[in-house]
Amino acid sequence: MDRYMIMIRNSKIIATLGDATDKVLRKIVGGAADAVLIDSYYGNNEQNVERIEKVKSLREEVERDLAIIYDVDHIYAKNKYKLIRIDEENVNFACINDVDFVACPFVGNLEEITKVKELIKSHGKNIGIIVKIDCKDGYDNLDGILEIADAIMINRDELGVDISYEDLPGIQKEIVRRANEAAKVVILTTQMLYSMVYNPRPTRAEVSDVANAIFDGVDAVMLTEETAIGDYPCEALETVDRIIRTVEKNNAVDAERFEVEGYKMSISHAVSMTTKHLLEAVDVKSIVTYTKSGTTARFIARYRPNVPVLAVLPDRESARKLVITRGIVPYIEPKMLSMEEMLSNASSYSKKVGLAEVGDLILITAGQPDTGKGTVPPTDFVYVSKVD
Repeated sequence: MDRYMIMIRNSKIIATLGDATDKVLRKIVGGAADAVLIDSYYGNNEQNVERIEKVKSLREEVERDLAIIYDVDHIYAKNKYKLIRIDEENVNFACINDVDFVACPFVGNLEEITKVKELIKSHGKNIGIIVKIDCKDGYDNLDGILEIADAIMINRDELGVDISYEDLPGIQKEIVRRANEAAKVVILTTQMLYSMVYNPRPTRAEVSDVANAIFDGVDAVMLTEETAIGDYPCEALETVDRIIRTVEKNNAVDAERFEVEGYKMSISHAVSMTTKHLLEAVDVKSIVTYTKSGTTARFIARYRPNVPVLAVLPDRESARKLVITRGIVPYIEPKMLSMEEMLSNASSYSKKVGLAEVGDLILITAGQPDTGKGTVPPTDFVYVSKVD
């Protein structure tokens, strides 16, 4: 299987691992999942280490840049209700086992999230931080969380304990919108296809729930019990995959929702916004962006282009940080390229991945290479090219 011969789906899928996935893990890794979540709720440390190592081995075997997310736990106060801090031992566990993201509960203040970032840095790791919006405090501190986090996860089950159920749908939409505006990944989870824990088919209401999440603008949906303990983990993944593909095929994104006006921005951000307007004027099949950190690709994704984005990155670690971002297809090019090579190689990359054919137009963004320092400066140009 060629790592880059893939079927494009813009919105991503995360599968939670557990006893139900152990015997079908190869199907999970080689199937519809873009990332997996490992949670101590569904396994002890020994089981989780085994799952992490197996996923790493399988993703190389099936040639997929699948991300591993580890759900860190929290410490309760003596009353066993109030969360007071994040369990640092679980953060250490995530670093030692070299996962791609940690998912952190919000425990009442932003300092705990900052501590997690510092602890990860002390290990010398580049692990992304996903903060759960799982309580009213998290919702109230959303702006601060969006500044610190790489992504947020809306945990509707726990959030619904703090917020009236009749208010939850509107708040969910607001959180998604604000995350989109901040160019941060937003994941929706909890009971997406809950009936499939025991049944091979979802309810109509669940299908609508997944579809509405895509309409609202989430980057990814996550299955929990459906895959971790359910009777039909592979079927649940295949079902959510079909729902998303059908929704995306039949419904164009309303890009006007993602417009931003009236504030200063970086050159990379401004160039990314420019791509949206070029797409409206030119029949482009895909976007190719050369990005060292992934920032430009995230900005482009923030404007929800109706064509896929091929993010050319220097290493697999950087690629896995982008696999949960809507519309992004990572591609690894470890060599430092000249400007001429960037422009000429974009066509071959697009064809290899299956995003464009000979004669198609592609839009290329990149920064002028700085071969003297071995770094790539911020994205500063846009170029439209015909695939040859």
